[in-house]
Amino acid sequence: MKKSRQARIRVAERDGAKRVYADLEGKDVSRVYILPRRVRMGPAGEVLMAGIGGVGTQREHRRKGLARRVFTRVMQEIGRDGYSCSGLFTGTAIVAHRLYRQFGYVDIAVQRNPRKLLNPKAVVLRGIAELAKGEEFADWSSLLAVNLKGCPPVFLRLERGTAKALRRSPRWVNLSLSSTPLTFGLLMWGRLPLTYAAAAGLLEWEGEPETWQRLARALARKRPGIWEG
Repeated sequence: MKKSRQARIRVAERDGAKRVYADLEGKDVSRVYILPRRVRMGPAGEVLMAGIGGVGTQREHRRKGLARRVFTRVMQEIGRDGYSCSGLFTGTAIVAHRLYRQFGYVDIAVQRNPRKLLNPKAVVLRGIAELAKGEEFADWSSLLAVNLKGCPPVFLRLERGTAKALRRSPRWVNLSLSSTPLTFGLLMWGRLPLTYAAAAGLLEWEGEPETWQRLARALARKRPGIWEG
């Protein structure tokens, strides 16, 4: 509890968006992003909505009240900036869902995940191959494993800007990623920031930090307005 009391709640702003975070000895240990969104209301009207994203607390700093303190400041910033409403996407079975409800959020729609991904290898290969074309992998070689929940693992070789699926599982890989098919798809489509997915536990990884950082840069290249930190 001592560390959580020492943390200071700060706000960083960039390109109209804000990052509200708990600063502990110069490190961001818990954060929430506020992203301005215009929502259509009827045929001609629209409102300015505060989109909530990138919610996460470092694993070793959880259960110390940091997320609640950050969200309290988020509510203040939303009111101060004159937003008409606020919205977010979340799972109903996670701890954060209860926190959102306590701050006044209500469920207005439920999205069901697809029951089965018919061709996971093709989906993974298509997404990773697109990322491999970037400058981050132009001179880089790696073995990558992608584990999607409910699907067989997919192994790929990244070689100088290309990605090729392997027929057999290798003895080792440089980087292993684990998520649901939905999370993987949102990442590849540019609908979900990598920092949020990792911080919220939607995506887990292990292996070489260098390969992970290159992947992060490749994904961030497709996300204007979302910054690392």
